[in-house]
Amino acid sequence: MPQIFKALATIAVWACWVSSWVAGLLTFIVGGIIHGYGFGAGPVPASYPAGYAVSIGFGFAAGFMMLVRKKLEQ
Repeated sequence: MPQIFKALATIAVWACWVSSWVAGLLTFIVGGIIHGYGFGAGPVPASYPAGYAVSIGFGFAAGFMMLVRKKLEQ
């Protein structure tokens, strides 16, 4: 694989990984602490667990992209 494609794949993996952490932290801070969804006894809106789902999805995407990148090297 040419070096430019390896570099672009690495940048994409890191972007997904950082996006995963940012989405998870923002969901926890804004939804869980500021709005009190994480510690309240009342029902939470669907956007709160959806934020965590997006975070997990970005994490799996980063892992999958790294596996594909390593397979293309061989």
